[in-house]
Amino acid sequence: MPEFNTFIYHAQPQATIELTLHASDLVCSEIGDQLVREIDQLFSQNKQLDCCKVTTVDHEVKQWVEQLLPLIEQEVTRQAFYQLPLVGHQHKPSSGFPQRLVQSNDQFRHHPLRPPMPQGQVYQRYDYDAELNVSFRVIDLENDLARFTRWMNDPRVAHFWEQAWSEEKLAEFIQQRLSDPHIIPLIGEFNGEPFGYVEAYWVAEDRLSPYYDVQDFDRGIHLLVGEPQFRGPKFFNAWMRAISHYLFIDDVRTNRIVLEPRADNERLFNRILPLGYRKCFEFNFPHKRSALLMLEREQFFTEQWSWNS
Repeated sequence: MPEFNTFIYHAQPQATIELTLHASDLVCSEIGDQLVREIDQLFSQNKQLDCCKVTTVDHEVKQWVEQLLPLIEQEVTRQAFYQLPLVGHQHKPSSGFPQRLVQSNDQFRHHPLRPPMPQGQVYQRYDYDAELNVSFRVIDLENDLARFTRWMNDPRVAHFWEQAWSEEKLAEFIQQRLSDPHIIPLIGEFNGEPFGYVEAYWVAEDRLSPYYDVQDFDRGIHLLVGEPQFRGPKFFNAWMRAISHYLFIDDVRTNRIVLEPRADNERLFNRILPLGYRKCFEFNFPHKRSALLMLEREQFFTEQWSWNS
């Protein structure tokens, strides 16, 4: 069977990577997955590397690689590579959904119609620094309810969420989230083991929107870590970067991610600010004093955040 060699390299010869591709495999998605994994590993293990060059000895393979990656003179930059939905994203990106303005109710402004709720796993990537596979999937009411109830009734979680409710009441809460088009309720996992709950939401139609100059594709995050063994800087850095990455690559029009934690959550501030989020101001929700935290796309992919920094 004829073979085609694709080379990925940069200035240090010892870091050269060679991929052997078979002609009959060019239509298979596994080849693209392999190429993406190799480049991800190269950037992750060479933290100061800004770009790499992809070359091939075969014209057909060269055309295929150019369609897969945003190459300029056969080079792909770190910034461009990690903004591709190829890296971690597990469903059809929201960017492909047609834009049409609608109004959810009389309380909020007009906003784009949101795509349907994804199913199953939405993101998965191996974090080379934490040496863990980080993934997020849509919550499953039948399989996750007991665990979710235990998390919500943990005193540490209840202090901030104030939802130490019964299983029946929390089942209603989850069902409401699953039925809400502006929220994606997610279970976070390390190596397939659930560690916490994340709500990814579109801010324009959320209760937060009147409190700042919201943009149509801003995304927000509500979060909790329910398993004590997955608390601490190592785990927080891994999953916080992963969920931020997911929201930016899910829609190229998303330029900002925000959070509105309680203003006294100093533990969160100490951990999240080094990852590029900034505290904009404090404000009063009807039920709590909050702080608005914001992460911008450029800050995430260029200035502040790097894979495994």
